[in-house]
Amino acid sequence: MFHDELSRRAFVVGGGVAAGAVALELMAPASAVAVSSPERTRRASDRKRQHKAGRKHAKEVPAGLPDPAPIYARHSNPADLGILESASLLQAGLLSSREIVAACQTRIANRNGPVTFDGSPSTINAWIRLYPDLAEELASAADTRLAAARRGRSREPAPALCGVPLALKDLYAVKGLPVTASSHVLDGNVAPGDSTVWIRLRDAGMVLLGHTHTHEFALGSLTPQCGNPWSLLKSVGGSSGGSAAALAARMVPAATGSDTSGSVRSPPTANGVCGMKGTFGRISTHGVIPIGWSIDHAGVLARSAGDLGLLLSAVAGADPSDTATLANPPPPHRYPTLPRAGSKPLRDIRLGVGTDATAGIPAAVAALFDRAQDELRSLGATIVSVTEPPEASTGYSVDELGSVAVEAGIYHGQFYPAKAASYGTAARTLVSAFVAVANTLRAADYVESQQTRIEYIEQWNAVFADNQLDAILKPGASVDGVDRAAVDEQDNPEGGVTGDFAWADIAGLPVVAAPIGRSAATGLPFGIQIGGPPHGEAAILQIAIDYQAHYDYNAAVPPNLS
Repeated sequence: MFHDELSRRAFVVGGGVAAGAVALELMAPASAVAVSSPERTRRASDRKRQHKAGRKHAKEVPAGLPDPAPIYARHSNPADLGILESASLLQAGLLSSREIVAACQTRIANRNGPVTFDGSPSTINAWIRLYPDLAEELASAADTRLAAARRGRSREPAPALCGVPLALKDLYAVKGLPVTASSHVLDGNVAPGDSTVWIRLRDAGMVLLGHTHTHEFALGSLTPQCGNPWSLLKSVGGSSGGSAAALAARMVPAATGSDTSGSVRSPPTANGVCGMKGTFGRISTHGVIPIGWSIDHAGVLARSAGDLGLLLSAVAGADPSDTATLANPPPPHRYPTLPRAGSKPLRDIRLGVGTDATAGIPAAVAALFDRAQDELRSLGATIVSVTEPPEASTGYSVDELGSVAVEAGIYHGQFYPAKAASYGTAARTLVSAFVAVANTLRAADYVESQQTRIEYIEQWNAVFADNQLDAILKPGASVDGVDRAAVDEQDNPEGGVTGDFAWADIAGLPVVAAPIGRSAATGLPFGIQIGGPPHGEAAILQIAIDYQAHYDYNAAVPPNLS
């Protein structure tokens, strides 16, 4: 079984790329994926008939999906559809998975630039590998599954995500395909088994288009090989930068990420999309290349909070291969995807903001954070000032060389120093420090740092309980855009789209990241973090969904995209 073949401590480094995988520089040409002229003609002639059928099919769409008829009437390119929109049209039979996948592949060909390892200052380069043959196979299977369900020929309805295209961050294993963490250290590495997240999304019928770039081994918040669709010379954030860039450029509607210190929050802020990590252990990290086992979170990215709800519903839950998942209560059958009715959907919601939440943040984005608070108040929310626990004594920062450094050093000890030259400069600097700590830190110091973490978790629990909070609000980053080249030239392992992120990873709390507008100074997107108490995923998702129903900053599209 796959669970016996794959662990997070070691990934098999085999003799080359598996058959059927696409080499790093290879991308399907536009001619191979574009919708043919006869197909466009057929779709145009069928549009009126299908639009009339939309109302009929709306009754057949599963709960939690929007009405397909208005979506079909207004959409012009399937690649622009989000997850909920795509799912609604697929379930209603108004669009096929093959059509959506072809549109996404054409969009990738037009907007991504060549698929390369290192990237270029003039391209987005969100993808490290594409799998056109696999995508075609999965899309055809999804269409067959959807058709059988609509005609009553299957025992169960097709899952809501069936046929929706997906990007996996290049940390998530897919058996027989490369997984390299965007590092030459893992050149030729082929996954011996499947990550649990991919198994669940595959079983839900999602269609894998490819792997997206990560900051090398997820050890930073820059992802320098990718260009930001809003401004190619700006950082996409990290480490899930490729996933966020692919979403912002409308190349794919759904993606995965991981978060050890903000990696599914920094990129959404930088790219104007949404991201979410659950409570520690809510999503299995089995088959995901690690940084530190005791703090890593798997996460999901999309273009709306409602889309995140559908993804989370598919991937959340216990996994015998990841013991961290077994301590959580079972997730709900379905997380929220649609907004609540009325002009004051947040009237019973109490939100906390730290007393120094905007300290040191550029004025233009601090103003966006203040405006977002006013907008939440306009929806009925009560916002109170709170004092947050200090992070300084947790022992988890790189400078303090605590638990994460030990765990990262243990993992990278299998490569370093033997393959030191294969690391990039910034990653090599960090890994060298991690391995040194792992080889020298006393066991008692490691245990002490874990005990300090427990105390920090208790302090955060008290903040929520004592202030009767439904959620905590934080700015999405501490910067207003970062130049890719400037940070890269400094070889600064700490550089990138940084912010106040570690709190939620150390405490293991769920967080949704969502856009709140564009900076008046730079024109770049900026976001907010909506964090909840343990197991509070549904509540913070609903807050974000209700907010976006009235303030749809997530709908903004980067200018100058071809």
